[in-house]
Amino acid sequence: MNADAMTGRDGAIDFAIKTEHVNERVTDNTEGHIYRVIELVGTSEKSIEEAVNAAVERAHKTIRNLRWFEIARTSGHIDDGKVSHFQVTLKVGFTMEEPG
Repeated sequence: MNADAMTGRDGAIDFAIKTEHVNERVTDNTEGHIYRVIELVGTSEKSIEEAVNAAVERAHKTIRNLRWFEIARTSGHIDDGKVSHFQVTLKVGFTMEEPG
């Protein structure tokens, strides 16, 4: 699909394109790894980077085998004309363990 067909950040075509990329990651694996993909939202009052790090660090406490992340959406809050809070939505992939 070409870039001219994209409908904007929240459009259905954009969602389909993003989904195709996630599925490529899952199926184009090496050595037969299977990845599970979940969505996380990290927050910070300081920066986008800190919001990403907070989400990954928290996920690491309860999810094994984290391998990659992709930023799906960045947003925030404005108070008195200044950015007061950052929110970053991440897609996080981790390898699934073999059963048994």
